[in-house]
Amino acid sequence: MNKNDICVIIPIYKTDLNDFEIQSVKQCIKVLSNYSIHFVVSNTLNTDFYRNTFPEITNYVYFDQSYFHSITGYNKLLLSVIFYKSFEKYNYMLIYQTDCYVFRDELLDWAKKEYDYVGGIWFENYIGNPYQGAKIWCAGNGGLSLRNTKKIIELLSSKARVKGLSKLFSETKRLKKFGFMSYIKGLVVLPFRYLGYKNNFSYKAEIFTENEDAFFTQAGLVYNKIKVPNAEDVLDFSWDTHPSFLYDKLGKLPFACHAWYREDALYEGNKEFWLKHIKEV
Repeated sequence: MNKNDICVIIPIYKTDLNDFEIQSVKQCIKVLSNYSIHFVVSNTLNTDFYRNTFPEITNYVYFDQSYFHSITGYNKLLLSVIFYKSFEKYNYMLIYQTDCYVFRDELLDWAKKEYDYVGGIWFENYIGNPYQGAKIWCAGNGGLSLRNTKKIIELLSSKARVKGLSKLFSETKRLKKFGFMSYIKGLVVLPFRYLGYKNNFSYKAEIFTENEDAFFTQAGLVYNKIKVPNAEDVLDFSWDTHPSFLYDKLGKLPFACHAWYREDALYEGNKEFWLKHIKEV
């Protein structure tokens, strides 16, 4: 594998970017220019701002505007086979949202580790606070994430059963609390639930209502359908929340980060931390 086998994807949905976002994209170009960088955009978006501000990026991949109206649409796009097939000539893709920042080129090294999905560090239950005892949970945040294109296509196309008979039977037994007849009815329909068209990963992706990165995290951690790393093994890939905690633990900056200039409650302290370290590199 070489750098030609990896692409960088920057999703955009608005006609221009703020100063922090411009800085993020320019840093991406500066550090990752040896990879194929693509803007992913709505087929109705005026891209003049991007073409004038970032002339180095000449690759624009267009999708239906319905995917860009809301976070719900974005999640549907990144859970669709058509999205990944648009980049299937590449072995890996790096999703790089406009609030990301990359510090050094380690992208090929990460791809060579052959994980199917690597995201930013999450603490327990997505939003846990390590200063309140939350443990490091998984590398799941999709804002800055590396994905094995072929394996993701296979997962999103898979007719493999999500729930086995033992899991479905366990769920059916809970119906006893609603009465004997409810339990019997549950047993009757159990084979149909197991064999039905809804009990597969393709359908699960189609109806998934959480953020798209939660789908891939579950596919790896719960169902073992894709290869995901132990979070402790990829602490230096990407940070999303509580960077001060992770910096104290690791003693160095990661390959990249997500939500670096955010200041809302979930990302309290991010902007102050990252502005300090961005000035130092």
